[in-house]
Amino acid sequence: MKSSVLFLTICFFSFFSCKKNTPSNGNSILATIQSFSPAAGAIGSTITITGSHFTGTTSITINGTTVTNYTVVNDSTIIFTVPSGATTGTVTITNGAGTYTGSTFTVGVSKLVAYSSAFVNNGMYPKLYTCDSTGIAPPIAWRDAPAGTNAYAITMHTITPTPPNHVYMVVYNLPASVLSVPENNTTVGTYGANTFANPLHYEPPCSQGPGVKYYYITVYALSQQPTLTVPQNQVTMDVLKTAMSGITLDTSMITVGYARP
Repeated sequence: MKSSVLFLTICFFSFFSCKKNTPSNGNSILATIQSFSPAAGAIGSTITITGSHFTGTTSITINGTTVTNYTVVNDSTIIFTVPSGATTGTVTITNGAGTYTGSTFTVGVSKLVAYSSAFVNNGMYPKLYTCDSTGIAPPIAWRDAPAGTNAYAITMHTITPTPPNHVYMVVYNLPASVLSVPENNTTVGTYGANTFANPLHYEPPCSQGPGVKYYYITVYALSQQPTLTVPQNQVTMDVLKTAMSGITLDTSMITVGYARP
């Protein structure tokens, strides 16, 4: 009899102990934030958060203001739009394990505006500029650069489910007098290395798998031309961004989507 009671007691406590330690919703580990890209942005700008344990995210806030437009790309990447009313302050991410309070994000007034005559921000990318057509480079223009701008650069990339991200275009050595690059550009500026087999040009997106994929075209306003100590074919997006880290006055990003037919 005593052994039966002991057995039932053990089962009873084991059941509730196991139930208590099993998460009932979402991710069982708090999210963490490593960085923002860009590090600051105006209302309406697109920001990429890099970190971990983002799967199962249920809410994001900036200084208490709820971010209503965000996409969990994968467990380590979230893309969001800075919401109306947001002010500089800490960013929180909530998942099934609770709320993580990260570092401060600066909400500023961006002056630089990147745009294209062929598509709009948060719109669809034309087939013409992909591998499903001729794959020529898109026209890109910009305006309202801040005072002190003496150079520009351009990058285009997508965020893949697993690193490294795909980079389609790296252009630098654009002087302050240049406010656009034409369609099918091959000569304006200097082309750095994309992440594909033939690096020194624009590589048209050719992403695999169903559904809409998102691409990010960023224009950088610089106080001077970046100093690069590697050959042209080694000027990757990461290398260029490192060279621009202390001379970037403003950035503007165009986000576009494309679903292969």
